[in-house]
Parts: sequence; structure tokens; C-alpha cells
Amino acid sequence: MTINRQASEQDGTLLKNRDFMLFWTGQSISDLGAAVTTLAVPLVAVTMLRATTFEVGVLTACATAAWLIMTLPAGMIVDRVAKRPLMIGCGVARGAVVASIPVAAALGHLTISHLYAMAFLVGSINVVFEIACQSYLPVLLSRRRLIEGNGKIATTNAVALAVGPSLAGGLMTLLHTAARVMVVDCLSYVIGIASLLLIRTPESRPPVRESRSMRKAAAEGITFVLGHPVLRRVVACSAISNLCDAMITTLVVVFVLGDLGAEPATLGLVLGLGSAGGIVGGVLATSFARWVGPARALWAGKLCLGGFTLLIPLGGPGWGVLAVAAGLFASRLSTVAYNVLQITYRQSICPPELLGRMNASIRWLIRGAMPFGGLLAGTLGAWLGARTTLAVAVTCSWLAVLWLVFSPLRRQRDIALTPDWS
Repeated sequence: MTINRQASEQDGTLLKNRDFMLFWTGQSISDLGAAVTTLAVPLVAVTMLRATTFEVGVLTACATAAWLIMTLPAGMIVDRVAKRPLMIGCGVARGAVVASIPVAAALGHLTISHLYAMAFLVGSINVVFEIACQSYLPVLLSRRRLIEGNGKIATTNAVALAVGPSLAGGLMTLLHTAARVMVVDCLSYVIGIASLLLIRTPESRPPVRESRSMRKAAAEGITFVLGHPVLRRVVACSAISNLCDAMITTLVVVFVLGDLGAEPATLGLVLGLGSAGGIVGGVLATSFARWVGPARALWAGKLCLGGFTLLIPLGGPGWGVLAVAAGLFASRLSTVAYNVLQITYRQSICPPELLGRMNASIRWLIRGAMPFGGLLAGTLGAWLGARTTLAVAVTCSWLAVLWLVFSPLRRQRDIALTPDWS
């Protein structure tokens, strides 16, 4: 497998790597479809079922609860089976569950309980798929190309997040109901499945392991993460950043519309400019890592650019909202670039038999902080005000990188690789 993979990379560009291009194309289209559904689901609830604000909140909770409930079991599943067939199965299952919404709507049997179940099931399947995806990329690429591969995937994901809501709005105008918009997501999953079926790179079967309890198997992943001198610091940095970013996301709408008196159209422009930073971050991550070294880039970009996020609470009325846009742009740029590099680092230093559980453990630890960010934002925002709370959030998000600045990475330029596991 290593010889075939290296031969496919001798031309120096991943754009000529057939299997990676299939994987990337399928992922990009699926990401766009999923971004459309992210807006379409609450639109179905509000426009077709007349859901209350509380019911929409429960719907959001159903989708995110899967990360707390399913992540660790998903890691064990990924480590025990071949990853490509698992991702194909996830694609089929997601398509079937999402398709149930327009079918039920057409038959007149759609209920809010159906939406709750769909949100939780799709969220659970997404957990398994995303962990398998991160664990599968090292099968397609050698470790020297992982940063570039992760960067391309992150870039198109950022594009999907920026374009998806606008596309969903346009499709709703064209198709007249939000339920019909979800058919687009189903079609995107079909394309993703087809791209995976066409991949030729062989995948080694996971070694047969002795029977053990789920608790012991999951503990191996968490033990590896918390016992590693750098990974545990990556978890600390990422968890604090995620908590603070959730606070920023929660309050920026209130700050721009309420404190600054901007119009909704202006808010949309500010958020759009901020999303563009994620696209730039995905594009520049590879070049930045080559320039300063991948180990140094993991903390240097967030340290240097994170300070610009302080512009967010400095925003003012009128043209002053551009400070908020600039701060959000810097935040998304540094966050996406950091994620590309930390995911690559994880893939590079972890043995293949632990990849699934390692990725699951980290995602469980760092994503588990996000719900608390929203609660903390609401509490501090009511006490201190939106501007002051935003100042606290962006400062803490920036300073979280000190976990990595004062780590073994500070003395390294390149990632200290373990033997080539693949």
C-alpha cells in the first residue's frame, strides 16, 4: 500500500492523486448538502410545523447530543472495521434518514417528533462518519502530504458553511417548501457514496483483537491522549478555544444588532466576511507549515493572528462594524488553520490501531465544552453586557494557545514522527 501511495504522489501535487481527488470531491459535495440541511431542518420546523422557540431549541439539542453520547463508541467501531465500507454504509444510512422528511411531508405525516428523531440519528451517523474520515485519510496519503490533504478538505468545508445557508434560502424559494430542499442533501450523499466506491487504494484490515469490554477499549484511546505530552495540551487549547468560540457565536448577533444598532442585512455581511476567513485559513495552512515548520505552525499562527480577534468587542456603530468583521475573519482564519495542523499532528503520531479511538476521545473532550459556552455566554452577557463578555471570550480564546507555546513543540520545527505505521 505504501509503494502505491508514494507512486501516486511523485508528481508533487495531490490534484493528480486520483483516489484523493475522488475522496475530496465526494466530501466537498456532501459537506455542501449537509450545510443546506443545517438551515433546512429548522425551516421545516418553523414554516411547516409552526414549531415554538423551545421546540427549535430541542431540535438543535438532539443534533448536538450525539457528540456526547456516540463519540466514544464510534471510535471503537472505527478501529474494529475497514473504514471505507463503514463510510459508505454511513452515507447510505444518512441519505435514507434525511429522505424520510420530504417523504413524510408529501404524505402529510410529518411531526416534530419525527424531526427530533431524524436530527439525533443523522447526528449520530455523522459522528461515526467524521471519525472514520479523519482516520481514513492516512490510508490515502503519506504523512508528508497530510497537511495539504487536510487543508484542502478544510477549505471546501469552510466554503460549504459559507455558501450553504444562502443556497438553502434560494432553493426554498425555487422549491417552495423546506422539506423539498432536503432532497438536495440526499443527492449529495449519493455522490459521496459513488466517490468512495470508485477509490482503488487498498486498505489493510484492522488486526483481530481479543474481546474486551467497551469501557476498557474506550479507555485505551483516552489514556493515549491524556498520556501524550503534546496531545493533552492540544485538548486543553482546543477545548478552551471551542468554549470561547461558542460564546462569541452566541453573543455576536446580539452585539451587532443590539449594541451597534446594525440592520440584519449588515449582520449577514459581517458574518459572511468572517466565514471567508475559514476559506483563507484552509488555503494557507499548508504554505505556512512549509515556511515555519509544521510543529511551529501549530501554535505560531494562532498566537500571531489570535490577537486580531480583540477587534470584535472594539466594534462600533456604522463603519465600526468592520472591526467586528475583521475580528471574525481573523478568528476563522486562525481556527481553521490550527484545526488543519492539529488534526495532521494527531494522524501523524498515532498508531493506526488507535486512530479511531484517539480521534473520538479528542473530539469528545473538545466538543463537550461547546454547550457550556452558550450557557456561559448567556449568564455573563446578562451580568456584564455583550461587549465586555465578548472581550473576555476573545482574550481567553487567544491565550489558550499558551498551552502549546509552553510545550515540547516550542523547541521543534518539524513533527517528531513515530515509525511509518502504514
